[in-house]
Amino acid sequence: MAEELREVVGWLALFGVPGVFTMVVFLFKTVMKAINNIEILQKAQKAQMRSQLLKQYDDYMAQGYIEPIYLDDWMNQYTAYHHLVGPNAVLDARKDDLIHLPNHKSA
Repeated sequence: MAEELREVVGWLALFGVPGVFTMVVFLFKTVMKAINNIEILQKAQKAQMRSQLLKQYDDYMAQGYIEPIYLDDWMNQYTAYHHLVGPNAVLDARKDDLIHLPNHKSA
């Protein structure tokens, strides 16, 4: 333990307080930029998921039925979206509509 502490103190002495401060500021700015980029990507992903769910809903409603495999897929996407965003009255109502659609094409 004492050896590691001496090594850290040695590095601090090598860079000096201004150098260490500069590195900490640089790392802080880098982390904040990364966090901002992640937030932007998360918003874009949420918008894409919502758009896809609504488009698929429109397609299935126009078709008049939804096969069980596609309902399962839609529900999995809806669940993932719901966990990211929380309650959403528009998609909740769409989910209820899809659940009540027939699961095969009418003759």
